[in-house]
Amino acid sequence: MDIPPLPQLSEELVKALDVRFPDRCPDLSMTDREIWHYAGQRHVIEFLKGQHELQKETRFSNVLATS
Repeated sequence: MDIPPLPQLSEELVKALDVRFPDRCPDLSMTDREIWHYAGQRHVIEFLKGQHELQKETRFSNVLATS
């Protein structure tokens, strides 16, 4: 199964999501379910941050290749 590429991710979107779902330690009052839910959210944010960096590198490489 082919996975289609992601659309271009803006720096503003990635930063806004990072602020909305910050990387933090779980609170002792959180249930296991809440901790796993939050961990899943953060995993998606980290994935998007990595994809955004790859997109920037690819754009930069393409600019250099066409220069």
